[in-house]
Amino acid sequence: MEEHKTPTTLIPNSTQLPNLILDKVFPLIPEAEARCLIYICRRTFGFHKESDRISFSQFMDGIKDRRGNVLDYGANLARASVYKGLKNLVDAGAVMVQKSKAGNYYRINLHMDVDKVVQLVNQFAGRTKSGSASRPKVVHPPNPQNLGNKEKPSISNSGEKLSTMTSELVQKMTINQFKH
Repeated sequence: MEEHKTPTTLIPNSTQLPNLILDKVFPLIPEAEARCLIYICRRTFGFHKESDRISFSQFMDGIKDRRGNVLDYGANLARASVYKGLKNLVDAGAVMVQKSKAGNYYRINLHMDVDKVVQLVNQFAGRTKSGSASRPKVVHPPNPQNLGNKEKPSISNSGEKLSTMTSELVQKMTINQFKH
C-alpha cells in the first residue's frame, strides 16, 4: 500500500524538532540529558533561533511573565541534574555552549555524530553519583520464622531478666510511697 503525502502547513504555536534527535538520540540517552536537550530545542527552534541564552533557573523552573503567569516549566529538573545533563551533552558534542557575562548561549549541534553522542552521554552518566552503584541497598524484611542458623534466645534467660526488673520496679515504687 502506497502512502500518499498531502501538503500540510505547520501547526501554529509549535516547535519543530529534528528527526535525528527524536528518532536516534532521545530514546537512547538518560532522562536529565533528554529533558535539557528538548528544552534547548524549544527555546531555540521554537522561536526560530539558532541559539538562545538560557539560565539554570529557566532549565530548572521555567519562565514566568511579570504577572506571575507560567509561560513554560523548563526541564523541571533539580540544579544538579541540569548541571550533569548539560555537561554530558556538551562533552559529547550534542550541544554547543557560548559563555558570556550575561549568561550562556546554547545551540544544538545538528551535525553531531549520533552514535558517538549516545555512547559518550551514556558513558558519562555511568560515572555520576546518580548511577546504580550509589543507589540505596534493598532492605529485605526480617524472616519471622527465623529459619537461619541463629539460635533462639532461651526462655529461661528472659524469665530471669523479667523477674529482676519486676523486683527493682517494686522496690522503687515502695520507696517513692514513703517519701510523700
